Amino acid sequence: MNYRRTFVTIAIAALSLLTLPQAEAQLLKKISKGLEKVNKEIEKVDKSLKGKSTKSQSSNSNSNEGSYSEEISEVSYDDTEDQSAEANLQVPYLTSETLFLEATPWTLSDVSDGVFSVRRSNNSSFDELYEFWKIDGKKLFDANWIKCTPALTEPGFHDGVVAMRKQGEGYKKGNVCLLYTDGRIKDMGTGIYAVTNFMDGAAIVWPDESSTKSYYIDTNGKRIYPGVTVDGGQGDCIRPLKDGLRAFPKAYNEWGYMDANGAVKLAAKYRSATDFSEGYAWVVLQDDTKHLIDKTGKSVFQAPESNSRTSDVVNGLFYVEKGSKTCYYDLSGKMVGVFEYGTCFHDGYAFVFSDQILSNTSCKVIDTEMNVIRSLPTEDIESAIVEHKLVFGKSNLYAFTDFLIKPDGQPVLAAYKNLTIGAIISHFGQVSADGYLVAKTIDVNNRLSGAAILKPSGEVVWVISEDPSYSAPISTSWLPYKGTALTGSGQFTIRTVDLHQTPLGPKK
Repeated sequence: MNYRRTFVTIAIAALSLLTLPQAEAQLLKKISKGLEKVNKEIEKVDKSLKGKSTKSQSSNSNSNEGSYSEEISEVSYDDTEDQSAEANLQVPYLTSETLFLEATPWTLSDVSDGVFSVRRSNNSSFDELYEFWKIDGKKLFDANWIKCTPALTEPGFHDGVVAMRKQGEGYKKGNVCLLYTDGRIKDMGTGIYAVTNFMDGAAIVWPDESSTKSYYIDTNGKRIYPGVTVDGGQGDCIRPLKDGLRAFPKAYNEWGYMDANGAVKLAAKYRSATDFSEGYAWVVLQDDTKHLIDKTGKSVFQAPESNSRTSDVVNGLFYVEKGSKTCYYDLSGKMVGVFEYGTCFHDGYAFVFSDQILSNTSCKVIDTEMNVIRSLPTEDIESAIVEHKLVFGKSNLYAFTDFLIKPDGQPVLAAYKNLTIGAIISHFGQVSADGYLVAKTIDVNNRLSGAAILKPSGEVVWVISEDPSYSAPISTSWLPYKGTALTGSGQFTIRTVDLHQTPLGPKK
């Protein structure tokens, strides 16, 4: 009998119950405790069959070539260290403070600097008009603004400002303006084709469509870094200031680094360049070799190929993909772990799995000593690792479709799904730097359809829908609710914001 496969099947089935109502959640908690015991017994059987494995080590620990053994040596696994995920998870819930906005839900943006946008149709042109709202319910700007960021970039407030183009008459477009979170605007005049979002106090302006004569501005619209030539057409051309250095594209395949004042510290001689992390960054030289460099430009490690996938240095560790393996190294060049797939470390943890580990209980969370601390039996996590999407941001949280986890793999929020009545709050987006995420689906019985903005705690702050029925009384048996504003029949209402309220801006 395949005990491990049976366990994985049971575990996945149990995880699917996380999003059921509270009664079922209590049952799940009991099941989870039983599964913990089963998990430990299975691990003991596995160990008796395979023997206790040892940490993988490089045969040439100080080699800059990063040599490694093709045969995977499994990480040692101590089942006393494995911590199962908490079963009784919080699900999204509405409160008496939840707000309702009538708008097309799929146009809802992420929350940044306490502001989000929705888009309205423009009857006089094909441009969509952006309308900005503050998270506290106040309208910031009416729907009079057109996107002016490069093609694949959605506009958003950063450093308290965003660049937008004012709606013109008919098919004409107005000037680009800087919009601020306090309602102020600054007209940038003519001669601007596009402006990136701001990042650590700077944005890149394209004066024309060619983008080869681009330049930097600060949050006041003033031109900065006059000694730096920049090609704004280089994909992610605006980069953050990391470890005191900002990568910039002088021209096609010519990247360098400058400091916060615009002084060039590493000449634009690299075909590509990543942001610095813990004092190190990956660059590809003109001879098509890929190196990990320090802030002086000195190479401390060379990847086997220029297209080898690599990670940032975090917690003193990084990985390099070699063939079908993900190999972890420390800064001395010593290989400390090998897996089929793995993620960058964050806050002392990484997510990994390999054929051997996968056969036990799927994805594992490891610490910087390569010790396994938690098992996460879910296909969502595996696919995110394989597709290199599992990256934690400033929020220290990562969202999957139906749950939210911390860097140590501990889930903190699960989707709400009451399949009996067809009530769902799910399809989570990533948590923004200021602590909000978008649930792309909040539906009730296929009748009420919308999106929601919520906190990682589960509190739904906004509901966005074109269906005004959301402003009518809603039964507490449909959607989770915490609050006191209930009618005698067990219903609650969501407060509707006034679409026609006077916005905070524009003001001079």
